[in-house]
Order: sequence, then C-alpha cells, then structure tokens
Amino acid sequence: MNPFQMMEQRKREFTQNDMLIYQAILENPDQVTYKSVSRLAEDCGVSQPAISRFVKGLGYARYQDFRAEIISWLALRSEQQAQGSDHLAYFNTLYQVLGEAEKVLIPETLRDLAGYITGFRRVYATGLAKSFQPAQLMEILMRKNRYDVHAVTSDTLDDLGIVMTEEDLLIVFSVSAVSPIMPRALRTNGKILLITANHSCDQLRPGDRALVLPYVSADPETSSVSPVLFDIFVELLVSYLGR
Repeated sequence: MNPFQMMEQRKREFTQNDMLIYQAILENPDQVTYKSVSRLAEDCGVSQPAISRFVKGLGYARYQDFRAEIISWLALRSEQQAQGSDHLAYFNTLYQVLGEAEKVLIPETLRDLAGYITGFRRVYATGLAKSFQPAQLMEILMRKNRYDVHAVTSDTLDDLGIVMTEEDLLIVFSVSAVSPIMPRALRTNGKILLITANHSCDQLRPGDRALVLPYVSADPETSSVSPVLFDIFVELLVSYLGR
C-alpha cells in the first residue's frame, strides 16, 4: 500500500494539524524528497512533533521512512512518464489495485453482502456516468441468477424515492461518494449500500452500509481503474449468490 493510500484510509481520524500536513503533501509530494522535517513543519504551519505524530499514525517509525516511500512512489511515476507509458501505467495501476482488492473482497465479505442484498423486497442500483455501468451489469447478472435488481439513472432517483420503503435497497456506485448523485440517493426512503473508493465518506444515515474499495492514484476520482473494479466486484458478488 503506497503512502497516499495510507493517508486516505486514515484521513477521517486526522487532527487539524494532520489535515494541514496532508493537504500540503497532496498538493506537492515532491517537497517531501528535499525538505527536512523542520522545514516541512514550518511550511505546513505545524510543529516538528506534529510531523512525527503524523507519519507514525500512518505506520512509519520515522519521517525518513515516510520520505523513502514517497521517493519510491515518485520514481515509479517518473519512470512510467519517461517511457511515455500511459498505456503501461494503466496496467501497472490495475495490477496494484487488484492486489489491494484481494484483501477487501474476501469470501466472508462477499457472502455477507450477497445475503444482505437478497434479503430486501426490491433492489435498485445506480451510478453517475461511468459508474452507472456496474449498476447495469448487476441488473443483467442478477437476472441470470433469478434475482431482480433494477438499474436506475440518477435522474429518476427523486421519483424512486416516493415509492421506496425501508424494505427496499438502493445500491449506489460512486468513486468519490461526493458526486451530485449522493443527495438524491439520501432522500430515498430505502436503505443504501454505497460502493465507493472514499475511505472518509461520512454522509450515510444510520442503518446504511458502505463497502470501500481500494485505489492507488492520489485522487480516486481521476482514476479510470475504480469503475473497472466496480465491475469486478459485481462479477464476484454474483458468484456468491445462493452459496
């Protein structure tokens, strides 16, 4: 897991100082490679101990270890760019994210979700733009297994909210979980199962559920890998129906 993934996973627990450090590194990760801990602390407007607490909270013993990981990540990115390797970088990213996904999409999780989804009276699935594709795929594959899932566009969620009850489930595919689809989904009366790449999502209501999938770029919303992983999740999930 690269340092950006670690920061994203723990972002919800960040203090005010942690957020200042996080934002500064996200905007300019190169600065970590040449700034001392005292200089980075000064530029972030925090103390040196705050930097030490930040990196230890990510699992690093020292700032130097965190720096080494950032340097390795930047070197890999530079190598890919030097090769004109948008094509190769995509497969490298996909390889990394699949490795992380294996740790999340374990049999116990998939069995639990399959049982949870099929326990509802009616199930709907939605997503915005590329994230609508896994909703459609879920409808097709579930139908083959004699379960009804209705793929609905985000434009119809307001109307859908009128007819949904707590016995119904709405599955929302959203990489960032902050897209315009979320307010519409949250206005429905059914339960929500959010499939996302945002570890810091805090919009869900009591009783709603979320599955957080991995990503490896600094910004999950700009990564084309996440929608691919949504499709893989759907394929795996359906394979656990009726087991």
